[in-house]
Amino acid sequence: MHRIDGGSIKTIKERCRVCYTCVRECPAKAIQINDGQAEVLSVRCIGCGNCVRVCSQKAKLVVSTIPQVNEFLRDPACPVVALVAPSFPAEFTDMDESRLVGMIRSLGFAGVYEVSFGADLVAQRYRDLMRAGGDRPRIASTCPAVVLYVSKYYPSLVESLSPVVSPMVAMARVVRRIRAGERCSIVFMGPCVAKKVECVDELLEGDVDAVLTFAEVRQMFEEAGLRAESVTPAPFDPPMAGTGALFSLSRGLLQAAEIPENLLEKEIIATDGCANFVNAVKAFETGAIDTRLLELLACEGCIMGAGMTSPPSLFRRRASISEHVRRRVSEFDQDKWRHEVSNCDNIDLSRRFAANDQRGLTPTATDLKAILNRMGKEKLEDELNCGACGYNTC
Repeated sequence: MHRIDGGSIKTIKERCRVCYTCVRECPAKAIQINDGQAEVLSVRCIGCGNCVRVCSQKAKLVVSTIPQVNEFLRDPACPVVALVAPSFPAEFTDMDESRLVGMIRSLGFAGVYEVSFGADLVAQRYRDLMRAGGDRPRIASTCPAVVLYVSKYYPSLVESLSPVVSPMVAMARVVRRIRAGERCSIVFMGPCVAKKVECVDELLEGDVDAVLTFAEVRQMFEEAGLRAESVTPAPFDPPMAGTGALFSLSRGLLQAAEIPENLLEKEIIATDGCANFVNAVKAFETGAIDTRLLELLACEGCIMGAGMTSPPSLFRRRASISEHVRRRVSEFDQDKWRHEVSNCDNIDLSRRFAANDQRGLTPTATDLKAILNRMGKEKLEDELNCGACGYNTC
């Protein structure tokens, strides 16, 4: 399986101007300044891609998986299938879905499946989890950046992560069932950089072989000289999805799973965005949040992932997803969909998690005083706490 040596995000040194924006915006504090360059510490990185989004100099680069996928496509003995993330309507606004599928097939993919069906299955598992009750409060495990953050910085909460795979992995397991007996490579296409890390998780080995961001998919289209108007339109391979496409929106899991977010009760708390999810995990650990399910996304919905390229705003992207789901639900065969979902009841959609403690040692008050003195901050008024360096206080 392809490994992302040294992490999923790199710094282009000649572009970095050491403005500290990435340091300020990194929720995991996984960036250090070394020899006048902002370096991503892969062992601390959670793959959220926030540094890629905020860097005005385009000095942060998502490590490309295109060479690996091209290698797969050159192997005639092993067909390659694509899993397209639920957020695709917000990215490929310049073409309809049949043209998109046609372009992916033109690249050489033998099958193109919609991950939203995997999201339908995951939504059902969460609905069952909530109905089953139980005393343990849970953190939803659908966002790989959140899972990485918990495992690295709150390892005591690993047991609180919901033991359910992400929609990507769920769909991969469905496809391996469909194509049973056939050796194939599975490539996920989506907006999320953290998926590249999830893909190589040893606890999920054998599910997904490679991950492409939507930016990489567009690059492959360009390198192949493909245009939407010049390809033969094609539908997604069955099974067709229902409301699972809502997973790409904040609180979409709750609606897809038909779990009501009742503000008068404490069953569900949902939030998104780098600052909010970090604060929510901290509050969950201290017990300040009393809820049965904490639903978190590192981005403001997957539609704002660092692997997206489309220019529309958050609200236009949300509208694109809503319009797609409304159209899909109005057109598809509910009975057939229910039958296909029930056929997947015996597919194992459970997973385990492992702690990967990356917490640093907490310095004592004496240590802190010595460090501040070395910085020339000998009195309290010397501590400006301006945040320019990337940290809230000196």
